[in-house]
Amino acid sequence: MKGQRFTGLALLWGLAIALAGATEVKIVNWNIARAVGANNPRSAQAPFVAKTLNYLQPDIIILQEVGGDTRTSWNALNQESALDSFVRNNLTYLGANPQRNRDYFLYVNRIGDGWISNAIISRYPFRNITDVSIGAPNRGLTVGLIDIPGTNGLGVFGAHFDSGADDGSSTRRQTNAENTRDRIREWRVRNRRAAYLLGGDLNENEDPDLSPIRAINSTLPDGRTYAPISTVLSARLRDTMPVDGLGGKRTWRVSNTNADLDQRLDYLLVSPNELGRDRINVLQASLFNTRRFPTGRLPAGFEITDSQNASDHAALFLRIRIDAWRSRGDGGGYWVPEPSALVILLAFSGGGLIVARKRRQV
Repeated sequence: MKGQRFTGLALLWGLAIALAGATEVKIVNWNIARAVGANNPRSAQAPFVAKTLNYLQPDIIILQEVGGDTRTSWNALNQESALDSFVRNNLTYLGANPQRNRDYFLYVNRIGDGWISNAIISRYPFRNITDVSIGAPNRGLTVGLIDIPGTNGLGVFGAHFDSGADDGSSTRRQTNAENTRDRIREWRVRNRRAAYLLGGDLNENEDPDLSPIRAINSTLPDGRTYAPISTVLSARLRDTMPVDGLGGKRTWRVSNTNADLDQRLDYLLVSPNELGRDRINVLQASLFNTRRFPTGRLPAGFEITDSQNASDHAALFLRIRIDAWRSRGDGGGYWVPEPSALVILLAFSGGGLIVARKRRQV
């Protein structure tokens, strides 16, 4: 009996170690429409942005349109200071008196168009982070590797493609997409074990049930085929397709009427399941829009106008589990927890041990 108890404890300990290899992470992607910045931001929106983030409590926040309405020579350090102040004074879910580089970490793109750029806020430290140009109008792709415990790191990309339906805007948007695809492909080669994701306002959709900004697969003036979302997805990304409380997937334009909500422009895309790389399991993918909840289901403390007061874009929320890839000495490996592992139920009753295993049918 003592041997059974010891074996049971050993199995339980081993199971706990295996499950520790699976890490849950919450991510928000959001175009905050210049609510926070150092160059005449739309500060009246900031409390509503904070209210939403405090409710969702993300571990990683990917932002577009950090900045303001006055064009300046872009100073990323000033923008970081403004964003840091916003986090410290408004994001209460991070704890009392949160401190940068202890309770959270942040980065604002060094590339900006004078008005706005992208940013990432994380509860976990950056192993490395930078941004690279993806083309006009002075757009930068944020490229970071975040040190999440129990994983091989998580690659996080942030992007904001050019907007507009005219030939010039569409051509620039396709260039943004191609450069983003190429940079992610290069990153994949350098970071063979880490899972990754892209959050962004890509300013287009290719869903067959929605109208695109420009006809998909049309020919651009320079001869290229226009398909920016497919182009980005070809960097081995998969669409999580977040939906709101009424089952809709449109993210723009959030206003005082649902009739204006006519486009899906914002995305959270994640890496595929492939041997040798950490695996992302999508547990929840949703849009937070206070105008799009069933009657009586709006979260406590929220008003129906809160989302439109925060931004003209809905916030995208993702809850994922990252299964770490563990290499073996023979060149192979496995995910923790391994999906084909035996299902073990440990129960101690009167000193007894029950081990139930899922067996193959023969």
